Amino acid sequence: MSAAYQLQNIRFDYGDKTVLSLPELRIDADKVTALVGPNGCGKSTLLNLLAFVEQPRAGNVVFFDEPARSEQRFGFRQRIGFLPQKPYMLRGTVLDNLKLALKLRNIPKSLWQIRIDKLVESLNIGHLKSHKAVSLSGGELQKVALARTLVTNPNVLLLDEPFSYLDQASNKLLQQVISEYLHEMQATLVFSIHDRLQALALADAVISLVDGKQVKSPLVNLYHGVCKQHVFSTGKIDIVLTADITECQHVSIDPHEIVLSRQALVSSIRNQFQGKISTISDEMGKVRVAVDAGELFQVLITYEALNDLKIHLGEQVWVSFKSNSVVAF
Repeated sequence: MSAAYQLQNIRFDYGDKTVLSLPELRIDADKVTALVGPNGCGKSTLLNLLAFVEQPRAGNVVFFDEPARSEQRFGFRQRIGFLPQKPYMLRGTVLDNLKLALKLRNIPKSLWQIRIDKLVESLNIGHLKSHKAVSLSGGELQKVALARTLVTNPNVLLLDEPFSYLDQASNKLLQQVISEYLHEMQATLVFSIHDRLQALALADAVISLVDGKQVKSPLVNLYHGVCKQHVFSTGKIDIVLTADITECQHVSIDPHEIVLSRQALVSSIRNQFQGKISTISDEMGKVRVAVDAGELFQVLITYEALNDLKIHLGEQVWVSFKSNSVVAF
């Protein structure tokens, strides 16, 4: 599998503060990669580096097997569609903004109308074409900014919190449009997202950042506490760890690694907790089940598993997971 990006020994500083430190990071081509982590963890900074808007203070970036030298950065940017978290609309109408994007990328004028019509229809923004871009609401702005990003047919999409400011219907519409674009163009997508469980449902790979560093955890079912003799105490429950873990302040359990059952399992699994189901909801074709078992556990299962379990909101169930499913840091 080819790589869209390979980063080595990357460091980025704001003043005397290091906000990104990545010894090694690979992002696969033609795949969907999500960036997750708390506010200020470095997600937007990483996207700026991948968009070649910023340069690292140290380290190397390789873009589709080509080292990112200064003279190549402009050419690389022409292949990338970058949607920042707070997109800026230029003066004029929505249509003016779309046409300017095509003009700046030297797209033949004969293709403009076809591309614009296709996107405004799929995003349901045809009625906004003559509106002043600066007058758009938050949700309208997000759709128009995405259209402006896609209209040039980039083969890499970098989207910073693309589902912010959207209601549920618009959220699903954007996901559908992006998915269809990726399939049609065989493009690569890297996006940041606040909802970590949604990231797991949407992406082929998830990159988790904490304090500018990558951690090998999806940061879902994330608990803080103390570790003593291979047992992690959150103050509410005790989680058994593998014998090689002696120190940590945080643990996380991948929601795919948690087993739901109506009864306690007769098994060697050492972490089993009984709790009450507080949420059952759809998550991009999977089922999100939240269980309050002292701590709140988020679990992802299939609809087939849901039907087999025959569980309902408010019922008691067991959550079980192996010690080696726990990521500690």
